[in-house]
Order: sequence, then structure tokens, then C-alpha cells
Amino acid sequence: MIDGWEFLLDGPFGSKAERFVRAMRGAMPAGVLVSASYTGKRRRLMLYGAGSPTRLPVVRQHVNRGGRVAMWDLGYWDRQRAMRLAVDTLHPTPEQLAASPATGRREFDLREDADPAGPIMIVGLGMKSLYAYGIGEPLRWERSKLKSLQARFPGRTIVFRPKGEKVRILGNVPLRHGMPIEEALRGLSLVVCRHSNVAVDAAIAGIPVECDDGAAAALYRDNAQPTREQRADFLARLSWWNWGAHEAAEAWAWAERMTDG
Repeated sequence: MIDGWEFLLDGPFGSKAERFVRAMRGAMPAGVLVSASYTGKRRRLMLYGAGSPTRLPVVRQHVNRGGRVAMWDLGYWDRQRAMRLAVDTLHPTPEQLAASPATGRREFDLREDADPAGPIMIVGLGMKSLYAYGIGEPLRWERSKLKSLQARFPGRTIVFRPKGEKVRILGNVPLRHGMPIEEALRGLSLVVCRHSNVAVDAAIAGIPVECDDGAAAALYRDNAQPTREQRADFLARLSWWNWGAHEAAEAWAWAERMTDG
């Protein structure tokens, strides 16, 4: 591999992604190699949708060869027009977030919507996550969490927010689906997810979280109830990993900085 970027554009993409990758292509630095299929000729690789069955093997291959991968997916917020960045792993790591500026790129109106006696919400996994994390059978992770939570919180109401448009039923657990995430979170005592972006929404809403992975693990891994100041610091640093199409040139510069070395 030689230094520089390969920009893998192996669409078609959905409309949101298409607008973003088109903006990134228009703003890309000189010398970027644009490819319709992976070549591995450049040390740095940029792509969209790393969790797909066709792209995840490419990510792993490139990282194993000593390359760096900047990968985009639907944003943590402003999801109609913004994308989130991850480098070499599917989510920003605690170390990467700690290295991000503490001065945020946007303001957040933090809320305190939790109710300590309220329901617990399990957030479901999507099909891409089942593949990416080798989980396999749909609802296997959710059933395990449900059993654990019922043992830990006897008598507490548990609700389920499935991932995606295809609604899966988790036994007789009531659904919180088909409503804005702000409404679904209001009055909860706890959110339980594997790595969902819902944990970021919960950081804004002031809902305690238990999560195994994802960007929010940097905030919640050792503390389900961080302080307001800790939440604000996390969100400020995370804002450097969420970019709109109108910020394409700045997004390239940040990706360059995060893959330097």
C-alpha cells in the first residue's frame, strides 16, 4: 500500500447516504483513488455502511493489512442529513473520544426525563448487527437480556423497542415502537442496549443506560448514571464524529486527522 486515500463507492446507496457520499466525493482532496470495488492500494480507506456483509470483510482485511479505515453510517443526530464516523472499528472508541476536543461542534439541550420507578426499555438489534457481531439468531440477545432484567428487577415493567421497520415481538413485552425516540425514552428508569444509538439519545434525555459497546460505552460502561457534566462532556466530544453533507470538506479533514499514524 502507498499513502493516500481510496474512496470505495460500491453503491447503490439509500437516498440519505447517496447525498452524503456525493458531497464527500465533491469535497475530496486531490489524489484520492475512487473505486467501485476494493483495491487496497492506499493506506487509508473510506467507505459507507461498514456493517454490511459485503463491506465488513473489506474493513477487516484492510485493518489486518495495517491500513486505516474511515467508515460512515447514519448519524447520531440530524439523521435525515448527517452521518457518523468511525475509524478502524464500528464505533468510536473511548480512547478516540478522549482524544477529541472537549469544545463541542454543537449545543445540546440536556433533559432530565428519567423516572427511577419507570419502565426499563430493551433496545433490539437489527439484521446487520446480528451479522457484524456474530450473534446469529434474531432476538437471542434480547431474550437473554429480558431474562436477566426480570431476575434483577422483579415486578418492574419492561418494554421493548425493536430495531427497524420489521417489528419483532419479544414474548408478551409491550412495545415502544412507531414513536419519536424522545417520546419512547420519557419516564424510563433504564435503557438496556448492546450498542444502539439510542444510548446517545438517552445521554441527552438523562436516562440511565447499560450498554456493551457503541460510542456511548465510553460514558456508560462503568457508570449507568453519569453526572450532567459527564454527559455534556461526552456529547461535546462525540459531536466531532457526526457530520453533515454541507460539512464535507471539514469531515475529510477530521477523517485525515483521525487516521494519521
